[in-house]
Amino acid sequence: MVARQRRIQLTSFKIFATRTLTYNRRIRRSAVIRFCVWSRVLNSELEAHLRRSVNFPSPPGVATHIIELAQDPEIEMSKVAKALSMDSALSSKVLRIANSPLYAQRRKSENLRQALVVLGLNATLTLALSFSLVKSLRGATPHGLSYKFYWRRALLAATAARALGDAMRQTLAEEIFLAALLQDVGMLALDQAVPDLYRDAEKLQPDHAALAEHEKKRVQADHAQVGGWLMRTWNLPERLCRAIEHSHHVELSCSAHPAGIFDRCVALSGPVADLFLMDPEQRQFAETALCAERSLGLDRVAFGQVLGTIGSMIPETEAIFESELLSKQHPDLILEQAREVLMLRSLHALREINTLRSNAVAASTSLEIEEETRRDALTGVYNRGYLEQFLAREFDNSTRHKWPLSVAFIDLDGFKQLNDSFGQQAGDRVLQATARILRGNTRETDLIARHDGEEFVVVLPATDAETAHTICERIVMAFRNTGHVVGSHNAKVTVSIGCATHGGQIQFGNYTDFVKAADQALYTAKMRGRNRSVPFDRQLSGAVARSG
Repeated sequence: MVARQRRIQLTSFKIFATRTLTYNRRIRRSAVIRFCVWSRVLNSELEAHLRRSVNFPSPPGVATHIIELAQDPEIEMSKVAKALSMDSALSSKVLRIANSPLYAQRRKSENLRQALVVLGLNATLTLALSFSLVKSLRGATPHGLSYKFYWRRALLAATAARALGDAMRQTLAEEIFLAALLQDVGMLALDQAVPDLYRDAEKLQPDHAALAEHEKKRVQADHAQVGGWLMRTWNLPERLCRAIEHSHHVELSCSAHPAGIFDRCVALSGPVADLFLMDPEQRQFAETALCAERSLGLDRVAFGQVLGTIGSMIPETEAIFESELLSKQHPDLILEQAREVLMLRSLHALREINTLRSNAVAASTSLEIEEETRRDALTGVYNRGYLEQFLAREFDNSTRHKWPLSVAFIDLDGFKQLNDSFGQQAGDRVLQATARILRGNTRETDLIARHDGEEFVVVLPATDAETAHTICERIVMAFRNTGHVVGSHNAKVTVSIGCATHGGQIQFGNYTDFVKAADQALYTAKMRGRNRSVPFDRQLSGAVARSG
């Protein structure tokens, strides 16, 4: 089942990449024939102007390289991570968005490999394309268009589309974001092809409907039609072209068809963005809520929640795209007005909200109880049961994605003698101190667990043998330098560590062999005199592992 899903993802990703690779090439003869039907909606003179004038830069080299990698059916995420790392600004944006509330994870992604697991290949490509296009399109010189307002609305609409898509449980969240981000790209094209088009229409720009009518009067087409035509000349996926072309048509009949929902989320995102941009007396909350109900089936309570989600997403969007979206208007004030207009304070709405809060409290309590069952009561680190689940899952991820995974087995030297001499309470205090030392010398992404008695385990995801050895040596040194007050004595407890790494020079056939290797390395550390770390290598391997 996993293999089949992987093939489907790669096929979809390859189709997306193949279409996008031709983004900056001239249209071939066959493409002209294919687009001629769409060109009929444009005035021939306008189309000629567009073909001559619109010369947007192609995506940066790193984005093109990622798209090329996607065509490889045996693509490895480690190669994609390496390609992203070529552009520090782009890689930092991808890492930041993986750690943002949009992809809320319990464990922080500290490197690109971990971020790619959170986002997935297709989502990473789409987000990289979004970042690239915003960066390149912002470089054009405006004629009559207010670029500041244009990009504020574009990014707010993209954020709104994402929130609407999440509310409708859409799986193509990143593509919905990209389509909404580009829905008004026709305005950029028209501003270049017809330089005086927007010079006399500056006051119309906040009124999107009036602006579209102005465009039709001047050039016999609005920017949605131009945008759809332009996206096809760039050979972007058809669903994005269709959504952009239909972005001025908010359907007033609800449909559960996924393609229809995709288009409607994009079309509704513009009016929703306007709620955040317009002056208070001009905001049409009730009218937009009615459109959301008729188009997507969202009632007023659900629509109010969508607005709240958008408000919470705005700071992250501003940070990632380095833009100010709301000027001096605080989103809380806008949301307060929305609640009043949508009558979310009515008895029915309050009951709904209280129910949601109760459910949220119940869910939170359930998660807390679940987390407690995973923890060791004495030390607070994870217990053996959860360790085995986590390590097996990480081993599977490491094998599938071909990135390294390390595990360290840690045993307290002479603990039984200390426990027998000073009693269980003294032993318990040493175990608790051990957990604190391990937390202080490992990373946030590492998992610490108590395996059995005085034995602990540290799982090091996406960590090669060299880095794992450095961490193990740091732990050994920390224990050497830490004293424990035991009765009237100041005792030092050292540790022996055995570490194994799956990936690189040694590949393990299964999870059991991987664990046995770490245990064997721990045994070797004890035989060599304790108070040290020993990595598992070829000399220790025997029949446990095979060379990669």
